[in-house]
Amino acid sequence: MVACKRSVVVAALICLSVAGRALAQDAEGKAPAERPTVKVLIIGNSQISANDLPRLIETVSRPAPEDVPRIEVTGAIVQGATLKKCWDAEKEGGPPRSMILAQKWDWVVVQEIFCPDKDQFEEYATKFNKEIKKVGSKTLLFATASTSEFHYASFKYPGSFQRLNDMQIAYGREHGIPVAAAGYAWMKYLGANPSVEKRLELYAKDKAHPGLKGSAIYAYLLYAHFTGRNPEDLPLPDEDLTYEGGVIPTPDGDWAWEGGTISREELAAMRKAAWAQYQEDMARMSDE
Repeated sequence: MVACKRSVVVAALICLSVAGRALAQDAEGKAPAERPTVKVLIIGNSQISANDLPRLIETVSRPAPEDVPRIEVTGAIVQGATLKKCWDAEKEGGPPRSMILAQKWDWVVVQEIFCPDKDQFEEYATKFNKEIKKVGSKTLLFATASTSEFHYASFKYPGSFQRLNDMQIAYGREHGIPVAAAGYAWMKYLGANPSVEKRLELYAKDKAHPGLKGSAIYAYLLYAHFTGRNPEDLPLPDEDLTYEGGVIPTPDGDWAWEGGTISREELAAMRKAAWAQYQEDMARMSDE
């Protein structure tokens, strides 16, 4: 097992709400019924803070038609953390466990580090699932892409992706918990035998965390899981998608991302890959 290099564990709470469209007045001056909302809590590490995934989910889901619920996402983030450290962060002033119990969420997303210990993952995934059930919320395991071999030499593609995702898929199948297998969504987008250059387009400059394009695939897959709707049905923008960079301040220093642009063609391919992965994710649940 390769040791994970982790930063000092810090907790950064990111609260982002998808702003609802203004209610239009009808001819009699009455407002239509308020659009329903899906409330989501995401617990994880820098895979979530990279590109501010909660805000990115808001950005890509904004064009959804009126019959699709709005998505409100809150992030409970512990930088560089395993699920165990996310659980233990409560003792260090971190929010994840208390945030679960703060309200009834429609979904609580739980994300593990790229180099987990299997037994430890299963222990703390079980603990989180029990807490989530206490408030009647639903658990979604979020299996991300792995780091690249250019960051850690032993994490080869596609094996490192498969190991990280298959471990969580097996646990989810055994315990009846859905898994958003985002590592496999990346693989569907990349296609068979992708070049190194194409793979690295999905990473940030550190070749470890997702870049904007990698996070966009995450966002479309999670949109499908939260709504049950096909992201391919979202209208494509008239122009390429531009996403501004930003900074999340934490006690351990600022977490910055650069932003960037995704072409309409790339967006269409990402949506197609995300929907195919969602269908595969749900087929696993129906086979149980």
